[in-house]
Amino acid sequence: MALLDELKADQLAARKQNDRLKADVLTTLIGEATQITTEEFKRGVTEVTDEKVVATVAKFAKNTKQTLENLATERARLAQAGGDTSKVDERTKAAETELAILSSYGPKQMSEAELREAIDDFRAKNPDANVGSIMAHLKTSFGGQYDGKTASALARG
Repeated sequence: MALLDELKADQLAARKQNDRLKADVLTTLIGEATQITTEEFKRGVTEVTDEKVVATVAKFAKNTKQTLENLATERARLAQAGGDTSKVDERTKAAETELAILSSYGPKQMSEAELREAIDDFRAKNPDANVGSIMAHLKTSFGGQYDGKTASALARG
């Protein structure tokens, strides 16, 4: 079953179970993943591939992680000022649930050790490799399975 079909089936199931958060997350994800831009259309892209869906899931997960970081900062600020953190805690719980939903559809993420090993293996086979060629290799071989910031730092190190 294609990933998009799986998302649609899970969205329908979530609606039937009145799981509003999951249904809303999947509806938004499906909408974003199925958009074919004018540039893609001009290049002949007319269908949604699993790669595009995975890239959309990764983008959403990255944004949700950023939201969680911002909420943690906001909670710390409120707690220090003696303010009410209940609304921030509520939003944090919803964002964590959203991230769990998204994570179930994305590829397994490489740990830092696995990423370091992949980079070291590439360097062993290509002693003259620069950061750009390492990053290109990672994207080709492990697209969507690693954190780009971490990979870049390891490639430079």
